[in-house]
Amino acid sequence: MNKTKLFSALVLTSVLGLMSCKGAKGDADKMSDSADLAPEAQMLTLKDFDGYSVAEIVNPWQTDRLLQTLVLVNRDADIDRASLPDGVVIEVPLRSSLVYSSAHAGIIDEMGKVAAITGVCDSEFYKMPKIVEGLANGSIVDAGNSMSPSIEKIIALAPEAIVVSPFQNAGHGAIEQLKIPIVEMADYMELTPLGRAEWIKLIGILYGCRDRAEEIYASVCSDYKALTDTVADVKSRPKIINENITNGIWYMAGGHSYMARMFADAGGNYPWADDDHAGSLELDFATVYDVAHDADIWMTKTVGYDMTLDELRKIYTLNERFKAFKDGNVYNCNTTEAPLFEEFPFHPERLLRDFVIMFHPELMPGASLRYYKKVK
Repeated sequence: MNKTKLFSALVLTSVLGLMSCKGAKGDADKMSDSADLAPEAQMLTLKDFDGYSVAEIVNPWQTDRLLQTLVLVNRDADIDRASLPDGVVIEVPLRSSLVYSSAHAGIIDEMGKVAAITGVCDSEFYKMPKIVEGLANGSIVDAGNSMSPSIEKIIALAPEAIVVSPFQNAGHGAIEQLKIPIVEMADYMELTPLGRAEWIKLIGILYGCRDRAEEIYASVCSDYKALTDTVADVKSRPKIINENITNGIWYMAGGHSYMARMFADAGGNYPWADDDHAGSLELDFATVYDVAHDADIWMTKTVGYDMTLDELRKIYTLNERFKAFKDGNVYNCNTTEAPLFEEFPFHPERLLRDFVIMFHPELMPGASLRYYKKVK
């Protein structure tokens, strides 16, 4: 795959330690119950009833409407199924499932329920050892590209549910005719990092690890808040830009996106913070340069190789005019090696820590980066 295709794959993917369900006693002792935390998610509401739970998922593009209602029934519950409310009925915990995104597979894996993942799409993006092993030995089915999965393989797999990421004005094609429950994970449309992370609770119900999901979420919130407190009083906030021009377009995080929120929470000055878009902005080079030529820090991502300053110059000669380039303050994440996409949706505190280290190294002397490396 050439580098242009690698960049394109990265853009598509961007728009998109194993533990048991019981958890460690030490972790449980030091974490507060996440049920005591104020809800962060705006697109998800969970309601518990005797023997089942209801998940209401807001349509991110028409927020006065529901995208989906899931009725998650404990498969051992002695209740009349005919009396259940309207919605997509799913027996839980799931014993088999087709998962479209490595981000969702990653947190399922962390909760020790990877055995319930019996099929995946876009298999090249999965790095979790048990998923890779399952794909190699055939215990996990490669259902092909998430945009056009193999219907024949899905029929043969017969999963109890299909876990997908919905997109605006786009259905799911032929799989909608298979009468297999589809779970619309709209977590990526949340406006805050902790709001997105809170969707772990839905995954916990689906896979029978709700207590573990609550524990993880409480720990995430605690660690995230500790990092924001670290930079709360900083007087100097470096100007930052992210990503890079790809085929003439610079995909920049919108000002209302959870990524823009993370930049602010890490003590950064993001030039598009006042923009009102939750998704990505499609900008040309001139627009970005006009607003951010004096950015102090520049963060990029690549697929399959480590960026160098010379590579960045070759991608677009005028890249060398940015202050961050001249000062040597460019950082790159090679997403083939670093588990960024698998981790940060449900562990934003890990990515936030990288941002704090890059933006304010004086506050975390000697700390090492998890995902990014300084470009040389």
